[in-house]
Amino acid sequence: MSNPDPFPDRDRVIAEIRTFLATWFRDGREEGLDVDTPLVTSGIVDSAGVLDVVDFLERRFAIKLSDADVSLRNCNTLLGLSELVCSRR
Repeated sequence: MSNPDPFPDRDRVIAEIRTFLATWFRDGREEGLDVDTPLVTSGIVDSAGVLDVVDFLERRFAIKLSDADVSLRNCNTLLGLSELVCSRR
């Protein structure tokens, strides 16, 4: 079996982040995790959880994120997170 594509398209990036968030923060529930659902400002992901998300993104997509990348603009929605990943490939 081959490894998953390290550089999936944007839709696949969104799907993988959604699954991670649902598993880690919502007891597996993906409903309501739309591309523009506020993650941090709604309380789905707290500040410590953002570090878990960043760790996941770096490991899964083989990217390196800086402290400046970890902002509300980049980390508050699935769309923001996926754009961050795609910009680092």
